[in-house]
Formats: sequence, structure tokens, C-alpha cells
Amino acid sequence: MSSTHAGGERLLFERRSSLRQALPSGVPASLHLPSGRTGFVTLGDISRAGACIVRRGSLDVQTNDHVFLNISDYGLFQSVYLSACVKWMNILSHQILVGLAFTDGPLLPGTILDQYFDKALLAPESLDV
Repeated sequence: MSSTHAGGERLLFERRSSLRQALPSGVPASLHLPSGRTGFVTLGDISRAGACIVRRGSLDVQTNDHVFLNISDYGLFQSVYLSACVKWMNILSHQILVGLAFTDGPLLPGTILDQYFDKALLAPESLDV
């Protein structure tokens, strides 16, 4: 991930091998850290190969740390627990963005996350309602 400054704002440009799906605001998750502690985060986007998480304030992780991401849908009484590696970190204002790559390979269909991946496959004109 690289960053550049334009007009006083920091803009992010990224290259990813998997199609990412931006998530509705506020999809909660927890990140189980190498220290044994848990940090509550928000999903920024997700693909079958990785995710970007956002945390207001700080988060005790470093690049290459092994973590576990837990995403739950309490309405469906389902959760998914994913092993991941921290690939990058970026601090913007008072929040930290963390890029994760899932270490067990791409997510296969059959999790609560399928609803987000399915939306990414729709043609843009089919999303207009």
C-alpha cells in the first residue's frame, strides 16, 4: 500500500489480487492479538483472501503478526473465526487501518460473509434501486 498527500489530505492507493467488497458502515468484529488480548474493530472491506479493519485509537499489532478475526452476525446466531496475517498498517487521523491476509487460503462459500461477496458479483447497474 502506498500513500500520497494531495490538498492536505492523505489518499490511499492499493493493489489487490482479490475483488474487495466495501461493507455497510459499522460491521463489528473482534481481533484476537498476539498478546492474548482482544481488540474490537470495524470491517472496512473484505474479500475471500483478506480484509481491511479499522480501529479508532491504537491497536497493539505489527506487520507480519498472526491474528484471529472474529466476525459475528448475532441476528443469524452465526460467526466466522479467521486466521490472518497483518500485511500492512496505516494511521489516519485518530484511527488505524490494518490490512489482513487470511492464512488458511481463500474463504470458501458457506459462511455468513457470502451475503457481502454476492453483492460484489452483481453488475453495477443491477445495484441501482
